[in-house]
Amino acid sequence: METRRIVRIGSSFYVALPKTWVQERVGGNGIVALTVEEDGSLKITPFSIRKQDEKKQVSLLCSKDLFRNIVSAYLRGFEVIEITVNPECRDDVLRTVERARQLLLGLELVGEEPGLVVLQSFTRPDYDLDSLVQRMSSTTLSMLNLSFRVVETGDLSLAEKILYMDDIVDRLYFLAVRIIRSRISDPSYPSSEKVKLVDTRVVVRNLENLGDLLEEFIRAGVVKGKVDWELYDRLASFQKRVVALALGESIVRENIYEEYLTLEDKLARARVILPPRFYETLEDMKSLLKDILDLS
Repeated sequence: METRRIVRIGSSFYVALPKTWVQERVGGNGIVALTVEEDGSLKITPFSIRKQDEKKQVSLLCSKDLFRNIVSAYLRGFEVIEITVNPECRDDVLRTVERARQLLLGLELVGEEPGLVVLQSFTRPDYDLDSLVQRMSSTTLSMLNLSFRVVETGDLSLAEKILYMDDIVDRLYFLAVRIIRSRISDPSYPSSEKVKLVDTRVVVRNLENLGDLLEEFIRAGVVKGKVDWELYDRLASFQKRVVALALGESIVRENIYEEYLTLEDKLARARVILPPRFYETLEDMKSLLKDILDLS
């Protein structure tokens, strides 16, 4: 291990870095990223600045797995996706591309040539991840409210709104995962923040699953029945507070756990009046939210 002396000049402190390391690792830009680790040590990482026209790209082939491969490339942070096509599969590729565009926020078709289709993601790396989580939560809460109204009234036009909102939740989820994975793989991103990103990945997954539960409930066919709006209020309040706690807001965890126990009792009592499938959906939602609470 090599030691270095810290030199004070005026109000600033300086330390000399090994010349060979700087020449080999840092290069001409002269920029390093500083990360304060949890144990108090300071991590120095060469900061690579990509040229503006240098984009992370991947090439794909026309295949039955094309949709899955496009989604995978998007989640892995690729900016440009080139798809090699032939006349026989061109129409299928374009249909698959359109399907992917409907799901993946920021993905656009930017080039179309006889043997090549080019997609590019225009997502920003500086998205506010907490804001995305809040949008996912608020959208699933709207879906929950509509689900109670559908059961109470039998109005199937409300069911269509729920399916539309689930598509929004899915798009927000894939964007959030793309951002999370990009930041985790970024060596200049603070290590202390990467731990939070792992937890946030679980939060967005569970929120996406909440939307899926309500979508599945609606698609299976809704039977009109009784609802308990006080139960809705308790479930919605529990979700808001759990998500806020997961995002770092100053909330006493024990108070939320007491709220969970009250919700659990309320849901058990409402079982006798709720349609069975609706009760099961709400029970599963409660469990997903409890998983988020257990992270905090």
